[in-house]
Amino acid sequence: MQPSALSPQHPDSGAVRLGYACLCLSLDVRYTRGTILKYAQPERLRALIRGNLQALAPVLEFNRQIGVRVFRLSSDLIPFGGHPVNQIRWWEELGPAFDELGRIIREAGLRVSVHPGQYTVLSAVRSEVVEAAMADLVYHARLLDALGTDASHKIVIHGGGVYGDKAAAMARWVESFRRLPEAVQRRLIVENDERLFGVEDVLEISHRSGAPVVFDAFHHRVMSGRADDYRRWLEAAFGTWQAGDGPPKIHFSSQAPGLRPGAHARLVDSDEFADFLAQAPPRPFDCMLEAKDKDKALLLLREQLAERQLVRPVA
Repeated sequence: MQPSALSPQHPDSGAVRLGYACLCLSLDVRYTRGTILKYAQPERLRALIRGNLQALAPVLEFNRQIGVRVFRLSSDLIPFGGHPVNQIRWWEELGPAFDELGRIIREAGLRVSVHPGQYTVLSAVRSEVVEAAMADLVYHARLLDALGTDASHKIVIHGGGVYGDKAAAMARWVESFRRLPEAVQRRLIVENDERLFGVEDVLEISHRSGAPVVFDAFHHRVMSGRADDYRRWLEAAFGTWQAGDGPPKIHFSSQAPGLRPGAHARLVDSDEFADFLAQAPPRPFDCMLEAKDKDKALLLLREQLAERQLVRPVA
């Protein structure tokens, strides 16, 4: 196999920082405790938020100890954070707790992100769906602001639905983006998916909105059937990132055997990842591994890559 473009032998080698999403399976810690709408009373919500913030601290510390610098926070950190039922000014009431978490993030050199769920759709036809999506994005931006992070800590979102007319859906996405507060716009990045919005589509959305593109290699592979054209799309996606956005981010995962196309595997196939790196431009970027085994999948992949001397250790 040819040396990776990001191997130590490459004169322009750039570090690839690996990250994982939301849950730390190495710790018996859960920072995503929630409730149902029926019981979402202020004191119940306050107790849940306080407990979740306390439980997040050891996860962040664990990431620091194992040298992980890229981590996705769960949207469930603040129960009903973007819902009208939660009227608590949690970012103020629990300011000291957020300050402490922000301190850990800064001292650990962590880059955190969030990824709202499938119902946060800026391209929706119904105005109430768009308004709810915008409220959810305001919540996520407020969360990252409360942690004291800068604009390199991002909010990932998809293109959403096409509703029978992709061009119109893309136009609605861009229009909705322009209506968002600046605090949200500066953090929002758009990701290709496996069925509706391919890389070319999100690049067009980026061109019209200014939102950087996060390239998802697995989604692209499922949608296009190709894994030999990553260099082209990575260079195009990386070109949408500005200086204040921090290093470009990408997503990577492998197909779960025996499940529907697009289902994420427990681990990351190291051969697939090595082939991917061989096509990557020689510059630093962050890679979020979307594997079911979370931190354990990351640690295993890191060992496998080190054994093959494909990438230099990442501090």
